[in-house]
Amino acid sequence: MGLAGLSEFVQVFVLVVFRLGGMMLFAPFFGSAKVPNRVKVLITLVLAAGMCPGVKAPPGLDHLTMWQLTVGIAGELIFGFAMGMVLSLVFIAAQWAGELIGQQMGFNMSEVFDPQFGQAGSLVGDMYFMLTLVIFLMMHGHYAILHSVRASFDALPLLSVGMNKPLFGLLMGLFTSCTTLAIQLAGPMIVTMLIVDLALGAISKTMPQINVMTAGLTMRSLVGLVVLIVGISLTATVLQSSIQTTNSIADKQWSTPAMRPAQ
Repeated sequence: MGLAGLSEFVQVFVLVVFRLGGMMLFAPFFGSAKVPNRVKVLITLVLAAGMCPGVKAPPGLDHLTMWQLTVGIAGELIFGFAMGMVLSLVFIAAQWAGELIGQQMGFNMSEVFDPQFGQAGSLVGDMYFMLTLVIFLMMHGHYAILHSVRASFDALPLLSVGMNKPLFGLLMGLFTSCTTLAIQLAGPMIVTMLIVDLALGAISKTMPQINVMTAGLTMRSLVGLVVLIVGISLTATVLQSSIQTTNSIADKQWSTPAMRPAQ
């Protein structure tokens, strides 16, 4: 490999590293706050070294100015962010649903550290997140992420992507689906707690001597636990289907000819 070939390889390697690095920051499992940054960097470099020989260099790479190369690196980084965000939306939806359920049950008065997002979260929210993570790993989702990223270099070559209209539309559509999924997961609990509140309101009107506030907290927790236990299998099925759908949509979108650069 001559000096020109070495320079081209280094430039391609840098671009691949930034696309993978952007994905690593938000992707489920890989982007967890529990994974040290040094480990993330090491994984990114190893994956880039493995993928780089099969990635085609864009035409005219050696003739790019520093400004053009900087813009290209920013585009690869933004596209990596988008890829990781798309894949993590199901986890975000599960976290939201857990927060809503925990709030309805009165469990949000105690908070714990969320290992994925690096902030405080509720017990039920963390339970839903861990359930989603287990389902994700059982479905070999971490392998699917690596396969999709590698395929993106063939369908969407280097220096040809960024935050364009199709990608922005994909993010907005999946974000809407994420909100719908969170409401769908938390819906049974919200309806149940509404019925419990109506029952407690009727009791307080007929028997004012009963301390509804104290009894209500216990009743909400007990009824909420029953609904949570009964619905956990259905929740797992919905999460599995959502992960499969999100992965297939993202993989198809990254391979669609509409997002490829004009020849």
